[in-house]
Amino acid sequence: MNGSMASASATSSTLVSAPSACPSKKKTAAARFRCHTVSCRATGGGGRGAIDGLLWLPRRDVMLNGLSGVAAGLAWYPGLADAECTRADKVNENTVQCTDTEGVLPCPLVSATAPVVDFMPEAKVTRVRQPVHLLSREYQEKYKEAVEKMKALPESNPLSFAAQAAIHQAYCDSYYSYHRSSSRSAAAAKDDPTFDVHFSWIFAPWHRMYIYFYERALGQLIGDDTFALPFWNWDAPAGMVVPPLFSEGSTASNPLYDANRNPANLDALIDLDYLNDQDAEPIPFKGPNDEKYKKLVNKNLSTVYNQQVRKGAESFLGEKYCTDLGSSTSSMGSLERMAHTAVHVWVGKAGPTPATATCSEASGGVPNHSKPGAYSCNNDMGFLGSAGRDPLFYSHHANVDRMWHLWSTRLGGGQGITDTDWLDASFVFYDDVKSPRKVRIKFRDVLDTRDLGYTYDVEVDRDLPWLRPKITTLVPHGKDSGAPARSSAAAPVFPLALTKGQVVEVPAVAVPAREAGKEQLLVIDGVEFDPQANNKFDVAINVPADKALQVGPQYKEYAGSFAVVPGSGAGGTRKGKVSLCITDVLYDLDAEDDSTVDVVIVPRTAAKVTINVRPTIKNRN
Repeated sequence: MNGSMASASATSSTLVSAPSACPSKKKTAAARFRCHTVSCRATGGGGRGAIDGLLWLPRRDVMLNGLSGVAAGLAWYPGLADAECTRADKVNENTVQCTDTEGVLPCPLVSATAPVVDFMPEAKVTRVRQPVHLLSREYQEKYKEAVEKMKALPESNPLSFAAQAAIHQAYCDSYYSYHRSSSRSAAAAKDDPTFDVHFSWIFAPWHRMYIYFYERALGQLIGDDTFALPFWNWDAPAGMVVPPLFSEGSTASNPLYDANRNPANLDALIDLDYLNDQDAEPIPFKGPNDEKYKKLVNKNLSTVYNQQVRKGAESFLGEKYCTDLGSSTSSMGSLERMAHTAVHVWVGKAGPTPATATCSEASGGVPNHSKPGAYSCNNDMGFLGSAGRDPLFYSHHANVDRMWHLWSTRLGGGQGITDTDWLDASFVFYDDVKSPRKVRIKFRDVLDTRDLGYTYDVEVDRDLPWLRPKITTLVPHGKDSGAPARSSAAAPVFPLALTKGQVVEVPAVAVPAREAGKEQLLVIDGVEFDPQANNKFDVAINVPADKALQVGPQYKEYAGSFAVVPGSGAGGTRKGKVSLCITDVLYDLDAEDDSTVDVVIVPRTAAKVTINVRPTIKNRN
């Protein structure tokens, strides 16, 4: 065990106390400081104070407050006029079931008859996750050995590498549906909504469970209960490249190698805002450290900063999976839709091989189960149905999990959501390679990584460079700054189909006066998109149309993005929304007292995206 591991093993996760609140009003120009700081972004509300040493952040319910101003626009769009998610159904192995009854689809557990045992917390922390690029040669070889042995297991073993990949494929690519009633008829069963662990508050805890059992299996295969899954820390400049450990050699010589990656990006500085410009020339990771290189590093740090420093639990983790309305009102948190999505698309194979070929099995395509005879060639990491086939996926998600861990502890997020529909949601996974057994584990079981027997290297996390990126403004703001005039564009008509590169200005969106203990949330509801394609649009506040294409996380006007990893999506379009906490954005733009703001939508991809409802701003607990 190296020094940092020993240090981390001896130290349990340090939980922060509540930082000081942001000032509510600005004094003078000299006294003004940016509210984009950890202390501001991590400030809680609701009078709860600290709980068990964790700063409580107010929960975010899916509410449509103040419907009077938008009711007419919502009523004609199915499911939105009364979109509050109130159904009390629970997500568990009885309600979430495979759509196949004959064992053809890769649904784990579908034919298993063994009893299920409930998860028991681990007695102590025995595993410390480290960044891949800092692993010793000995640990690298241990990692390779573990994955090689997992790949050698027969596919019938539920802890084989093939079976582990199938778990992600099944739960993330519409092989499951949500059963509203156990006594429903066969005809009614056809109307059950497809189930996906993306696009809602299920994302973070499900993936934590998934890689937890994967990590345990690797350790069991090499007889080392201290083995911890290394994480790819793309959030630090030294880790902003596909780790050489995964790209060296070949499929035959390196069990961590995967041929279905985008070769143009393997040795390039990663772009965590990648979908903004997929045609940009990659910057070599070990190339000259020039201004272009530095700007991309800063944009990456700004992306992680905007992703991580969120006041609301559901703004970060995602909103409620609505069982009565399917996924039509679900919303991804910033943890899912920002760096996580960009990394998937960055790594994944960019199309058929050769590039001129039609996507098919012969050109490396993955069958699309929702459209017989159709294939996806944006695999492995670039497609939900095949992402788990790349060993890098698991180290990528170990870092996504670390982002949640840091948000909960270092940034004061604490427990996060208290809704029992979330805490009591459960899934069943296999444990124990030699004698596989089924284990039922609830979200409440995974809130603290120490209960799962692992933590992250505290020495590595002592300094987080994304807490201090350089974030500037595109244009002046404020009454005395010489700011450009507000938009005079005509209000767009909804529903509205987005076109790549064509900025949409929504002028004079009403801003309700901020209520004590509440945050201001920009909601774009009724987003309809093709889940089989790369989808992304950015959202900005008070940006002139001629500057909007420059918007990105490195600018204060940036409010957030909508982006997804492609999947089959059950063969049709998908409906959802994006909810962006803009309290601090308004502060930074000297607009916190304005009665209206201009909302600018910037389409980044050519995929078909339709927005059915005018954006609104509301107060929410």
